Formats: sequence, C-alpha cells, structure tokens
Amino acid sequence: MIENYTKCSKCNHINPPHKNTCENCKSYLRERVVNIDLWKTLFQLIDEPNVAFKNIIYSEHKNFIIFLLFFISVKNLIIARFLSVPELGLNGVTSSFILSLLLTIATTLIIVSSISFIQLLFYKKQNILLRFVEAFALNTYSLFPFIVGLFIIFPIELVVLGGDIFSNNPYPFQIKPTITYLLLGFEIITILFSLFLYYKSLLVVGIKSTFAITLTFLFPVLWFAALYISSKIIFTI
Repeated sequence: MIENYTKCSKCNHINPPHKNTCENCKSYLRERVVNIDLWKTLFQLIDEPNVAFKNIIYSEHKNFIIFLLFFISVKNLIIARFLSVPELGLNGVTSSFILSLLLTIATTLIIVSSISFIQLLFYKKQNILLRFVEAFALNTYSLFPFIVGLFIIFPIELVVLGGDIFSNNPYPFQIKPTITYLLLGFEIITILFSLFLYYKSLLVVGIKSTFAITLTFLFPVLWFAALYISSKIIFTI
C-alpha cells in the first residue's frame, strides 16, 4: 500500500506521493514516471491493480483520461437509455444522438468530479496529500470495466436482441428471458468489478477501510441517481 506521503531519505522532508524529487533538497525520491502506459495499465488493473494505481499517482501526465471518459460516457448513455425504456419505450426518443451524448458526457464529468471532491474531504481528514487530478485519474481508470462492457457485452446484446433491447411492449425480458438475464448478469459483473477497483484505489492511497467502504457505497448511489435523472431529460429535449 502506498503511503500518503513520501519522506526524503536525505533531508526527511515530507513530499506529496506524486513528487519524484524532493521539494526541499531536490533529491530523487523514486524513478520518474512521465506518462501512463495505457495498455500496460489496463492489464495491470486486472492482474495487479495496486501497481496500476501507484503508477497512475506517480505519473506526471495523467494521459488518456479524456479518451477513457468518452467511452465511459457512451456506456453511461446506454445505461441511461435502458433506464428510460419503461417510460419512452422503443420509439419515444425525440432528442438527437449527438445532443444526448454531449449531455451524457457532461453528466459523466459531473459524477466523476463530484466523487473526487468528496474524496478530497475524506483525504484532508486523514492528512492524505493527494491532489484533485490524482483522485480524478484514479476514479476514471477505476471505470475501465465499463469500457469492456461497451465493446464486448453491448454488441452481443444488439446482435441477440436487436431493436427489442429498448422495447417496453413487450420488454426484452419477456421476449428472450434467459439470454437477457444472462447478459444483465455480465453487465452487473462489470459494475461490481469497477466498484472493486474503486475500493482498491482508495486503499492504495492510504484511506482507512471504513471510509473506503463508505465512499464505495456512495459512488454507485451518486452515479445511478445522476443517470436516472438525466434519462428523464436527455432523450426528450
């Protein structure tokens, strides 16, 4: 587990964890990490999440965040559309895809930013020297399983269910119940894996497990509340 500070071995100055040189004497604290290696980091999130999150904190440039947030937003758009099905059904959408996507991107930014600011309040109470950019990057990479669901599970849903995936008369659960519940199960697994990664990122930072559990429960509440509210608006503007 990474400490919430880095003590210089030469002058004993306490530095934030993202620093690779001492703020006081300029000595090297560790090996420099300039950029995040995207594919290496994504594989490490599956195999060695602690190592992946350390490298994200240590990296000088939190690159690929915009890239990841775009695809996370697309997945959020799909979830919001699922949440709108009981009310709108297959043909109730009046907004353009571009407008709905832009609004969902804004919603995703609000969700990740809000939980990041809340985390900073918890970090401050425990004297954890972490910046907003680190918290934001950790949260974004924690949602990586969402992108896996977007590129693997959703295409299968489209192939198997077609247009009925957004139907409410009848629902896909009534048309093909077994495969629909199976696909829903895989979707839930990606969500649970995201929450697991989010929890691990909090522990890597050094936050107490009780606070980590609290934040891990708070994340999906804010997340689905925001998507549910947005589902009432973004498809009928």
